[in-house]
Amino acid sequence: MKVDNGALSRRGFLKFGLAGTAMMLADWRLWAKGEGLPAYYGDYLAKIASRLNELSKTCDDAFFFITDLHIPSNRRVSGRILAKLVAETGVKKVLCGGDMPEAFGGQASVERTIAAYRSEWVAAVEQAGGEFYPAKGNHDFTIRDSPKAESGWTLPQKEAHDVLMDTKAVKANAVTNPDDPDACYYYFDSPGTGVRYIVADTTDSIRTDRTYWAVEYGMGERQLNWLAKNALSTLPAGWTALVMHHIPVAGIVNESSGEIKRFEPWRKILEAYQSRGKAVIGGETHDFSNAQGRILCSLTGHEHAERQTFLNGLWHITEPCDAAYSDYIAGSSPWCFDLPKKDKGTVFEQTFDVVHIDRRNDVLHFTRIGGGADRVVRLSTKTVDEGGTTTLAKSDKSNVLWGCYDADRVGIRRNPANKYQSFCEYFHDIADISAEGTVTGKKSGEAIALAAAPNGRKKLWPVKVRRPGAVKLRVGTYNMRYTNGDVGTVNAWENRRDDMVALVRKLDMDVFGAQEVRPEQAAFLRETLADYEFVGDHRAADRVSDEASPVFYRKSRFEAEKHGTFWLSETPDVPGVAGWGAACPRVCSYLVLRDKASGKRFCFANTHTDHISAEAREKGMLLIIERMREFGEGAPIVFTGDHNCREIAAPAIAVSKILANALYESETPPRGPWRTFNGWKWRDAEMSTLDAFKDIPSVRNAPGRDSRIDYIYTTRGVRVLDYATVAEARPGKRLYPSDHFPVVATIEIQ
Repeated sequence: MKVDNGALSRRGFLKFGLAGTAMMLADWRLWAKGEGLPAYYGDYLAKIASRLNELSKTCDDAFFFITDLHIPSNRRVSGRILAKLVAETGVKKVLCGGDMPEAFGGQASVERTIAAYRSEWVAAVEQAGGEFYPAKGNHDFTIRDSPKAESGWTLPQKEAHDVLMDTKAVKANAVTNPDDPDACYYYFDSPGTGVRYIVADTTDSIRTDRTYWAVEYGMGERQLNWLAKNALSTLPAGWTALVMHHIPVAGIVNESSGEIKRFEPWRKILEAYQSRGKAVIGGETHDFSNAQGRILCSLTGHEHAERQTFLNGLWHITEPCDAAYSDYIAGSSPWCFDLPKKDKGTVFEQTFDVVHIDRRNDVLHFTRIGGGADRVVRLSTKTVDEGGTTTLAKSDKSNVLWGCYDADRVGIRRNPANKYQSFCEYFHDIADISAEGTVTGKKSGEAIALAAAPNGRKKLWPVKVRRPGAVKLRVGTYNMRYTNGDVGTVNAWENRRDDMVALVRKLDMDVFGAQEVRPEQAAFLRETLADYEFVGDHRAADRVSDEASPVFYRKSRFEAEKHGTFWLSETPDVPGVAGWGAACPRVCSYLVLRDKASGKRFCFANTHTDHISAEAREKGMLLIIERMREFGEGAPIVFTGDHNCREIAAPAIAVSKILANALYESETPPRGPWRTFNGWKWRDAEMSTLDAFKDIPSVRNAPGRDSRIDYIYTTRGVRVLDYATVAEARPGKRLYPSDHFPVVATIEIQ
């Protein structure tokens, strides 16, 4: 029996042993019978439903994605399948990528299409408890009378809007442009998941001088500026966005260079957001340098094929059509293996996906219904130097087929037997991959690597090949808690200092800042952390008493070109001064370090800002950045510390306009709890950072909620590979080494 190229053979369905109760299987078979479908439909969908429910237990959010319905070309079963799966699983959102009508048939066909779409897809999903969110396609709603005729018919823009935007979910949840009342673009937020869905319209105008194919490809400035300003710029910190539209905007996923050129402004907006850059549309500039969200992918249809690429930090994924057309086989090869013919009246007639967003593992899970197979798309980039290697996954399975192709180069060859089909030729000039999954970088650029099992299921990775020279660093910040607040308790310094040093060694930081370090603590740390040198005067006027905020660096790796301490006040070079209403003197200790192996330079600054005066916090942190720019002479900056404020407070906002909060720049999901200040309060379970991201910033930072007040900032453009808040206990005790958790990140500087 052949299994899982997305579906089983008819005979195979009847033999398939489903992990579930016989009652459930009987229910699905009964449903199939009631729908006039063979029993194996029920067996197959019961298996799919079980898989979806399991994925939903561990993933943040999920949705169905169906595109290019071309409704009259099918037996119109997919709407009923969607409704049943919506009713029986935790997946309630249905995103539809557009293109409802068939290619030929005239006005009467379009009118039949609209009626079927409303009753057999939208109403069916809504009656099952689901939400239906459509995008407008280039066929919505325009049609040619026949293959030989030059005549046809197009539904006017307002009427098309009234069809597509007429769903309960869109009316209740969509945020639209009030200045464009007939538009078919919008966004909506998924409550409690931290995911925003942005639906763009790649055919946002209709010509009035023609009746057939009056729908125009392109996106006008009004839509582009609204999406940039309202859908992207307002994305809360830590949230992710899923972008859906009909026509792909990048090469490989779209084989038409003319179409790609039309949508270049939209692609530039998306890439500018992802890279924290700027995009200019018309005369309006959109500056995303302070953005703290992330785009998961751009999800499209139109090509009737299954293809994907990764460019400038952004996945572009296009999906096959749901209609029973055969062009998806030619257009998807060779990276989709063993695709079945789309026969009407079988499960291979349908083709659509369920997408689960899994931020903990940093992947998107695509579960296929109908023709095709499941995929796992990795969101974080694998980086390799030119001439270097990286292994994608440990696998001893000799039957796994590995592949690799350039992300922005493809050859298109039309099928001489069918003018509506084309074949793609892929290249591997950027990277190669071995039979064991080891990638070798050939020249700088981006590539896609994949592993395919015999049943067709695939895993995909984005790969970036870079020129050698980047330096990877492990950096961090740790408030170590002063000695004179816990005398005679279990948290006294002498009871916890050995565990703290053991944790610091385990974290294996190259450079880190510490806070609340008194002279007796400094002496102990200097002796026990012998691999490190550290700099930093104590904050009193004599420079040797009270607390310090020193910087520790691995002395075997770095040379300190400059170092020093200054006071956060109007007179920074005068010791012992408390500035701007601060309760006590505050200091910044800094270094300009040179990596001995590569010669790369960077600035590292560390501070503990005042707990009373917000003015002192803000002006002190801005003083630090100003001085680092001066001392470092343009070198990248890493700025750490206990800043005694939440991320929505004015001091943190002021710094975030200049430097990037590494928490939101991490290329892999941040690990550990949301709170960095634990106040010695033990918890068996912590609210994770990813769970906190599901709330908007004002909610997760509200008074009474957990305090996140320890930060790592970097110059924009510094890569943040990973980020973690480490809530590790003292061995064998329900106690922590400090009343703060250490925060660490792996960064890369050029």
